[in-house]
Amino acid sequence: MAVPRAAAAAAVLGGKIYVFGGCWGKKVDSLDWAEVFDPKTQTWDTLPPMPDRDIRMLHIHDSIVVREEKVYAIVGKDITYYYSPNEGQWTRGNTTPPQRNPRDWCMIDKLIYCIDRKGHLCWCEPEDLEREPQGMYYWRRVKGLDSLNKKTLSTSRLVHFDSKLGALWEAHRITTGSNKKLIDILPGARLSTCGGNIVLFWDVINGDQLEIWFAEISLERRKALEMWGNIIGPEMWGNIVSSHFVMTVDPFLDHYKVLHSVSVNL
Repeated sequence: MAVPRAAAAAAVLGGKIYVFGGCWGKKVDSLDWAEVFDPKTQTWDTLPPMPDRDIRMLHIHDSIVVREEKVYAIVGKDITYYYSPNEGQWTRGNTTPPQRNPRDWCMIDKLIYCIDRKGHLCWCEPEDLEREPQGMYYWRRVKGLDSLNKKTLSTSRLVHFDSKLGALWEAHRITTGSNKKLIDILPGARLSTCGGNIVLFWDVINGDQLEIWFAEISLERRKALEMWGNIIGPEMWGNIVSSHFVMTVDPFLDHYKVLHSVSVNL
């Protein structure tokens, strides 16, 4: 890898590993902003840079998804960009409404799911990311999850930082003119997949303790219905299969963090 990275986004496509962003400081505008690793040759290659320098300077969410030989990512302005290895170029997709502000996302059965900044689990059709003409695409809430504490999910960070990192970010904001607060771009609750279900991780700070919680959610898509001449739906309903805390950190210190989760068979 040509440059050091932190909180970069990565995905596997065609047997190769694509890595975007995660560059900070003087490296934020690096020509090596996006790279691809070939495990067969054990070599890194630099991808063409995004055409918009301002976009390269924004934070890409840790999660990206792969669909139809393309790699999709959301940058800090809630804009979707996707890279096509076959064409060797970036393309700008549609924009998500700012009130959604997806914090993490994943794909199950060709649908994309996200957890928004208000703690709601939402979904959208993949075609919405690049539908013409370009404009807004809309996330729809997964219904049936009222028992989840939305406030807890909204305030969950799963990456906690000390005052030193906060000061570095403030200096970066002044230099770049960004209006984003560090707490708003760091990952919140995290999404993963397991056997067609969504696995959700979040944290709860209880006094001097930090608790990591988990919930497994099954999904059911219901067809659109016509009611009084109006088309309602389609709808996605979720059911909490299980939920409990995974671990407790006592005493809680700022440097504990959950970066990624994966599903494995034992």
